[in-house]
Amino acid sequence: MVKVKTWLRRAAILAAMVLRLDSGLKLIQEDNLCPRYYDYPKDTFDVTFLGSSFGMYAIYPMELYRDFGIASYNLCTGNQSIEASYYLAKESIEKDHPSLIVMDCNMAWIGQETMQAEYIHYITDTMPYLSGNRLEIIRSLSEEGEDQLPLLFPLVAYHSRWQELTYEDFLPQAKELVYGCKVQGRVEVAKPFKEPKKVEGLTLPDVSLNYLNKIVELCKENDTELLLMNIPVLGKNKFFDQAGYNTRWTAAQEVKKFAEQNDVPYLDYFGKWEEMGFKIENEAMDGEHFNRWGAGRFTKILGNYMKEHYDLPDRRGSGGAYAVIDRDAENYPVNRMRDSLRRSLFLRDYAATLKSDVAGAEGEPVEDALVLVSLHGLVDDKILTEDQAKLLQECGFRQDLSKMTTHSWLAVVDGGKVVYETVPGSEDSMDSYEGTIGKLDFTVTSGRIEEETGRIRSDATITVNGLEYTMNERGLHFAVFEKSTGKLMDQCWLNIFSEDLNCTHDYH
Repeated sequence: MVKVKTWLRRAAILAAMVLRLDSGLKLIQEDNLCPRYYDYPKDTFDVTFLGSSFGMYAIYPMELYRDFGIASYNLCTGNQSIEASYYLAKESIEKDHPSLIVMDCNMAWIGQETMQAEYIHYITDTMPYLSGNRLEIIRSLSEEGEDQLPLLFPLVAYHSRWQELTYEDFLPQAKELVYGCKVQGRVEVAKPFKEPKKVEGLTLPDVSLNYLNKIVELCKENDTELLLMNIPVLGKNKFFDQAGYNTRWTAAQEVKKFAEQNDVPYLDYFGKWEEMGFKIENEAMDGEHFNRWGAGRFTKILGNYMKEHYDLPDRRGSGGAYAVIDRDAENYPVNRMRDSLRRSLFLRDYAATLKSDVAGAEGEPVEDALVLVSLHGLVDDKILTEDQAKLLQECGFRQDLSKMTTHSWLAVVDGGKVVYETVPGSEDSMDSYEGTIGKLDFTVTSGRIEEETGRIRSDATITVNGLEYTMNERGLHFAVFEKSTGKLMDQCWLNIFSEDLNCTHDYH
């Protein structure tokens, strides 16, 4: 009997170790359900958001809290089906019993009873392993013949990645600090659709109607209000043409009809971006999804509606779990800036974020941000044109880099104020600046003197607290830090010698 007890105890310890290892070595994907949701006590969040990437990019809980005092969490995941939303509604009610569930219905037109394994992983990998809803999602939504073991234990699915893991894989998910949304600083001008045309004969699939009915009944049984909506789509992208727009618009009208028949409030936003004031030239990430500026506008519109139509308490300063949310709200400008910078792909994206968060073009600059910039190489004005250089000037820099004829230029921006910037002379020279700000001791140089000839050569270094934050490449080098903690927000090499003007990030 003693041996049996010892064996059982060892088996339990081994199982716990495997589960812990499994949870630590999942494939980190930003479309996942945010695991930090489970760090808060039960009954913390008054509102939860469900849906696919449309909602993940469009609804910013921290801005709802900042502006309205609404305690909410974004449970949207990539390609989340209506069926999956039902199980997450159950999960949300069991954990928080929210006053209101808001659900985007842009996926209602698909109506598949199963989901591809990768989309199930987005939801279940970060749920508590023994959650009944997690197990039900895997059991009910897996495709026929799908091996469910990798879904139950992601370690099985991702064991082949162990040798591929990098430092970035062990960084906290950015979404965790912004309550499940996905802050995107990418700017892509969207091409507008024509007026939508109804697709004759198109109705919601039976499976979508079935699960919409189940969600309605679930909310009624648990005294939780339900708000359905269709988030607007600004314009075309490579995956979404006029025919797709017509299909989804028609489906949105069918959702509206369903809502009216079931006495459920519905926000018909889908084709109304223009009358809602959205700017198609700078508030779309890819046409189909919002960037941070479009999401900020949408979040404000949605927040005003919820505050007017629902009795939602203002949780700011309430103590308890809300003290944590209060602190996160204070840190939100830094977290939004970090996420926005890291997801920038090109000069226009990076400059748009710096314009908002450093120059304070749309509000106060991020006071806790230190931006260090250094130039490596002579500027090619055929690539970094005057128009492109103006994007950088709009961030607060005084020099027009398209007219730069020397090897050296650097700048230091502290809390939105340019405290130093090279003023190039007529002759080539190198430049250097050093200082201590917050928890950061730094030296920035641009250009170097060749020992053998004494001539100025191209070079750039940004050294902070003894570490180097530039890549040995020609272009502009940025290192952005949080002053109060000394943490790196972003390290970026901007290749101004490529016509793409693309960004490469290194999180050190």
